[in-house]
Amino acid sequence: MSEPRKRRSTGKVTLADVAKKAGVGSMTVSRALRTPDQVSEKLREKIQQVIDELGYIPNKAAGALASAESYSIALIVPSLLEKSCSMFIPSFQHRLNKAGYQLLLGYSDYSVDKEETLLSTFLESRPSGVVLFGGEHSKRTHQLLDSANIAVLEISEITSKPDFLNLGVDHFDIGKTCTKHLIEQGFSNVGFIGARGEHASLQRKLHGWQSAMIDNYLAPDHFITTHEAPSSQLGAEGLARLLLRDSTLNALVCSHEEIAIGALFECHRRVLKVPTDIAIICLEGSTMAEHAYPSLTSAEIDYEHMGTRAAEKLINKIKGEPVDTITDIGFKLTRRASTAIN
Repeated sequence: MSEPRKRRSTGKVTLADVAKKAGVGSMTVSRALRTPDQVSEKLREKIQQVIDELGYIPNKAAGALASAESYSIALIVPSLLEKSCSMFIPSFQHRLNKAGYQLLLGYSDYSVDKEETLLSTFLESRPSGVVLFGGEHSKRTHQLLDSANIAVLEISEITSKPDFLNLGVDHFDIGKTCTKHLIEQGFSNVGFIGARGEHASLQRKLHGWQSAMIDNYLAPDHFITTHEAPSSQLGAEGLARLLLRDSTLNALVCSHEEIAIGALFECHRRVLKVPTDIAIICLEGSTMAEHAYPSLTSAEIDYEHMGTRAAEKLINKIKGEPVDTITDIGFKLTRRASTAIN
């Protein structure tokens, strides 16, 4: 009588069972699971076929204890909807998986307290590294990270004096560059609408706008910021409020694409020609800006590239390879019809 096949739910299938059936050594199976890029594609497929057939479930926790090494990375994001997060996560996870790491994902909803709670929970699993958005964290979060003694990477916002590894863009430079573009096009009464006003990235965008205005001897008087999430409603209502304050406003800087789209809708409703009557620029655009009417001039950040670079930088740090503390991935100012007077 043949030996009955082990059921998947028993958890009794071992790595040695997989190795025996695949005709390879246990170390080869372990390597295929932990660092798949070090095993040929043909052999990986063969081992995976056996794993699927036997129902083997790798014990990551036991492997981490045995080798004093973890193959998980904790990522805490403030949002699952905004493009800075939703476009970052897939490329980040893809690069981690390629190197044999698994992603632990948490959602803080822009709360430093929730971030602290999530981090405390994740650190119980002894991840190899932690990735956080921005540089604003609670005192307890800093204490936890210092005690954990693991690789930590802050992303999205470049920090001049970072406590950890840092990768992102200079939001002050984005705000200033976009405002200078409007001024160079001949617009002198430039307003600003921004969302997530309590966060450092928005404050730096706002300061960039103010700096460009002051450098050109223009008054940075007309701005609206809110703690709300970016939305087209905010853009429409914000523009209406700014025009009520000063009907001669002839240009608008918007922190997010959604706000710029809403402002554009309000211009259409008021029969204001863009950019003849008022120019619009957004500080965080995507393909949506290209297909708006008229198309929106925007600063564009490659968040997919940021995800890949972040994973590579963290992995290199974990492996003990030299890495730069600060990495500025830059941005691209794409000039379109919404500011094209000249």
